Amino acid sequence: MTTGQVIVAGSGASGLVAALAAAAGGADVLVLERSELLGGTTALGGGRVWVPANHCPENAGDSAEAARTYLGGLFPARYAHLTEAFVANAPAMARFVEERSPHRFAACPAYPDYHPERAGATAGGRCLDMELADLSVMAPQARQVRVPPGYLPMTQAEWEGWRFSCRFDWKLLRQREAAGLHANGVALAAALADGVLKAGGRIETGARLTGVTTGPDSTVNSPDGTVNSTVTEAVIDRGGSIERVPAAAVILATGGFDWDEDLRREYQPEAQRATAASPGNTGDALRIARALGAATDNLGEGWWMPMMAVPGEEVDGTPYPRSLIRERAVPRQIMVNAAGRRFTNEASPYNEVGKAMHRADDGGCQNDPAFLIFDEEFTRRYSLPGFSSGAVPAWLPRAESPGELAALIGVDPEGLERTVAGWNKACAEGADPDFGRGGNVYDRYGGDPEAWPAPNLGPLTEPPFYAARVLAGTIGTKGGPVTDATGTVLTEAGDQVRGLYAVGNAAAFWTGDAYPAPGATLGIGMTMGYIAGRHAATSLE
Repeated sequence: MTTGQVIVAGSGASGLVAALAAAAGGADVLVLERSELLGGTTALGGGRVWVPANHCPENAGDSAEAARTYLGGLFPARYAHLTEAFVANAPAMARFVEERSPHRFAACPAYPDYHPERAGATAGGRCLDMELADLSVMAPQARQVRVPPGYLPMTQAEWEGWRFSCRFDWKLLRQREAAGLHANGVALAAALADGVLKAGGRIETGARLTGVTTGPDSTVNSPDGTVNSTVTEAVIDRGGSIERVPAAAVILATGGFDWDEDLRREYQPEAQRATAASPGNTGDALRIARALGAATDNLGEGWWMPMMAVPGEEVDGTPYPRSLIRERAVPRQIMVNAAGRRFTNEASPYNEVGKAMHRADDGGCQNDPAFLIFDEEFTRRYSLPGFSSGAVPAWLPRAESPGELAALIGVDPEGLERTVAGWNKACAEGADPDFGRGGNVYDRYGGDPEAWPAPNLGPLTEPPFYAARVLAGTIGTKGGPVTDATGTVLTEAGDQVRGLYAVGNAAAFWTGDAYPAPGATLGIGMTMGYIAGRHAATSLE
């Protein structure tokens, strides 16, 4: 058994896996969550986890070597050792989660990687969803997980079968809610919290880590003879009462700096207008690590997401937008900029659409509004996120022609008329000559299977026409302290801050601007949490 306290700041999936791994290694573990509810950004998301070469039968043909090939051209070469740490440990992390918590993975055999044209990509099997979780049998504190607006306890397999809200089994979904059966990030966060509690870890809400104190570590010296520092205590704000608590290790898992206006203004693209990260993500880890001389990287990057604001919708008293994921791939809609022109393949992965929204060239919309334009037939068959088919919000602009709609929303009328006419012609011919929408397996996965042979194409011909403002958003920033392959924070000189770790969006995500696949944010964050938690426990022996 180990001795000493491991403090984990943050109760998202990365932090909870770190806490679970440390507790399983015999450490005395305390998880701090500044909110009154658990789960952080994890609980607000889909809860899918990307694990190459995982243990599920549906992924039997995959290999670590294929994953290395796929990721090798996407991630920065200077962090190849971290890519290798992820590939080598992700399968063990997934098995560990199932062994030590009630979470059960379910493979998504038809959910492709985001760049299917790359060598080493798969058309499905690496993305793991989950079996439904019964929160009523979990530890009472584990049930105190935040729930996002518009949440539905639906698995990915069910979505693949139902596709459109007019086909959802609403009675079944409401029965699940009443019975405490959950899916998505809510279920993942609750199951991991239950695992931590049953492993002997403690979870404290309303407690915020505000600082870490270090002292000289005479046991580990740098090659030049200088003495490295080591964690000695954590500074915790408990409802305004500041306490210093002895700590042998601190794992920073507080998320990014999405809600800190100053940091976002300094580092993030000018086009950024929204975030779906937890409101508690205000850069705590970045400030704490910087105060200890940590090196930082990737501060200008994020997990980009186009979003739509719903008036009055909030989380923790702050405006909270809805992500536009599936709506962009179906027929009878396009995205345009202020000139009324399309500027990207709408069906491509959301991270790629986000990058297109940041572009300042003539084809982008960096300083201009962007809109999702759709027709009446779209509303009958499909829907906007969280709305049922046929339910068109009264606040959405609408008009009888594209030109009239453009005048209402401040878009060039002639430009939009030309774009809609060109799009309708492309649909009639069965191919998108401008951006190749529908040209790969990922595009087609999100389309309408019944709109064969072009599941992503469909004209805008049925008035009225509608416009939804699209915001350049993020589901998490990627910048923070640089770590080594154990998750240990490194200084500008390259030395370890012994006992200080950073995982998930609290760390410098070494993926650069890449987003390889569905669930990659959680897959990488949870794997680094697994590595860091195990290392912290082992270091205390």
